[in-house]
Amino acid sequence: MPRLTLNQTNFTAGEVSPRMLGRVDIARYQNGAEIIQNAWPVIHGGCVRRDGTLMCSPAKFPDKNCRLIPYVFNASQAFMIEFGDLYVRIHLPTGAYSGIELVSPYAHDILDRMDYVQGADTMFIFHNKVPVGRLRRITNTEWTLAPAPFVTKPFDEKGIDFLTLFTISDPTVGTGRTVTAAESAFLAADVGREIWAGGGVAKVTAVTSATVATVEVTNAFSATTRPTWSLKGSPQTTNTLSAATPVGGSVSMTLGVAGWRANDIGKFVKINGGLLEIITFTSSTVVSGIIRSAPTSAVASPANAWSLEASVWNDIDGYPGAGTLYEQRLALGGSPNFPQTIWESRTGEYLNFELGTKDDDAISYNLSSDQINPILHIGQINALIPLTYGGEFTVSGGVEKAITPTNIRAKNPSVYGCNKVRPVRIGNELYFIQRAGRKLRAMAYKYDSDTFGSPDMSVLSEHATKSGIVDMAYQQEPESILYMVRADGVLATMTVDRDQDVIGWARQITDGAYESAASIPTETGDQVWVVVRRNINGQNLRYIERFTSGVRVDSGVNATSVGGATVWGGLAHLEGKMVDIVADGVVMQQQLVTGGQVTIERKAFTTSIGLNFKTLIKTLTPEAAGNTGSAQGNSMRIGEITLRFLDTIGCKVKGKGITQTISFRNLGENVLDQPPESFIGVKRLENLGWERGEASLEIMQDQPLPFHLLNVIKKITIND
Repeated sequence: MPRLTLNQTNFTAGEVSPRMLGRVDIARYQNGAEIIQNAWPVIHGGCVRRDGTLMCSPAKFPDKNCRLIPYVFNASQAFMIEFGDLYVRIHLPTGAYSGIELVSPYAHDILDRMDYVQGADTMFIFHNKVPVGRLRRITNTEWTLAPAPFVTKPFDEKGIDFLTLFTISDPTVGTGRTVTAAESAFLAADVGREIWAGGGVAKVTAVTSATVATVEVTNAFSATTRPTWSLKGSPQTTNTLSAATPVGGSVSMTLGVAGWRANDIGKFVKINGGLLEIITFTSSTVVSGIIRSAPTSAVASPANAWSLEASVWNDIDGYPGAGTLYEQRLALGGSPNFPQTIWESRTGEYLNFELGTKDDDAISYNLSSDQINPILHIGQINALIPLTYGGEFTVSGGVEKAITPTNIRAKNPSVYGCNKVRPVRIGNELYFIQRAGRKLRAMAYKYDSDTFGSPDMSVLSEHATKSGIVDMAYQQEPESILYMVRADGVLATMTVDRDQDVIGWARQITDGAYESAASIPTETGDQVWVVVRRNINGQNLRYIERFTSGVRVDSGVNATSVGGATVWGGLAHLEGKMVDIVADGVVMQQQLVTGGQVTIERKAFTTSIGLNFKTLIKTLTPEAAGNTGSAQGNSMRIGEITLRFLDTIGCKVKGKGITQTISFRNLGENVLDQPPESFIGVKRLENLGWERGEASLEIMQDQPLPFHLLNVIKKITIND
């Protein structure tokens, strides 16, 4: 086969899976690489050395997890929030810690299951075990974190839950059984209500005392004692209002026999077509309430014609674990005991979940499917998108119509399921991690099929998500890159632009392990922050760092000295580490950090000091079909390569066991101790060796200097 000139014009397919190394027939093979490490494929086609990170501050507790969450009001008012073990810290966009710390109800072992949504200066925070929280910025120096002060929570006739022991004389089906409670539990109006414990059900037929009742067992109990139990339904007696108007007025409610309890305060009563909230407990027969919506009359309402209802968000039933803002409503879901229920607030009133039938009233509905699918996330595109463990749903009000209490349409277009990682919206697509944590899917509306689809974005680079994805963050500018933290501490990135058909995966590795990532906007683009676990002198420490353009080291410190200096400090966080040093734009010899400082050979006015990372691009074996068929499996020799660079200083190329350093420094007068100029153009190398069945190159940048590879031109000889 004759000598060929092959031009790889771009790397927009990114790093392809080892499973794809034989697929020379697909277009993305020609635009991919075997390895892209510590570099980003860019939309224009080239591959650029990734930004380094600057040290912001240590996490409060080095031995406990923490998580970063962005707080964004606008591009000039954005903050990074550090959630740790029972605390919250506020970080400024400059990377500095503001000194503001708040007490938090979120322990370090539940942070990965937190969800959140922000509207203006208010952020709602969700977790199944904690009441919905509200983080607010009053001023830049005054913040509050407290349970959201809901005007009305969703409620239901759920009865009373007891967390103490109860004993039944005979757990089998039959009448005349005696139930004894470990605390005062029974009132006269409980006759006719049901006791539930495990799979057992019994109906109260008589009340002997506050702790003893006679029951009829309709479903057998598994044992004579149960650690917890519930008293279902509402008091079985008449309820009489003192008045039916006005709305907002206070009225009394009187029962025929004892049925009210002191903990009924805050519960709701539905009676005669109206709704009242109990505000005062007077006795077991009399309480006072505020009229929320007016009853039709004040006549006595018999048993089962009125109901006593309590909030479904509580310590026993759990709290919503997911939420979003959609069509001026706060939509919540994912409560443990109501796993498929979604609640939406009144229009424009995020704290009011009072149900009704008017178009702007609050809404409650269930996602129907053939299996229980707990809601894990709620997103939005041009519809409300509940993501569950077993599938993806869309909720809308019909064509060009809003969701209302009487106009709800829920569909289940796919059944991939998602995991606990919060989804990210990019353009008109919602990116989520599939249930097992390995596949990244992009949910979007498909006009050709009039439904939503969720194609696998990692299908050609499945190895990039090895060990599973545990966190995600999206940088929209200057490059469109999705950052994904893996469970093993590697940071997988995907450069994405669907309009240009760019899906380029790469892996970012540091001296440590990435644990969390988040991004905030700045006036020059988005800034990605990370939590990194590093081993310093044998101890694992957690640092908060941020990727910064122009920085070529990790966990770095940029410093200046007006008069110049040879000793540079501020490096206590890297004690005992060998660090790269760039002084006045010139790479100096690596130094060991001792006593939090390093000493360089000459005075410098500006330095950038931090951990080294190596950029590596390994090309794929090229395919060239000739008269005798495929080139694969033949002896190949790359006799010459031409590399086209943009703003690059420094590069090494390794062929068959041969590593060559490309020179970028110009010789002449006044060039010593001066930073080399960035190079734009081509560099040519020869004699890179023979290899049977392979002809790959390793292109490296191991210095803290810029590197941007545009394309690779190979002159290759192929023999049988």
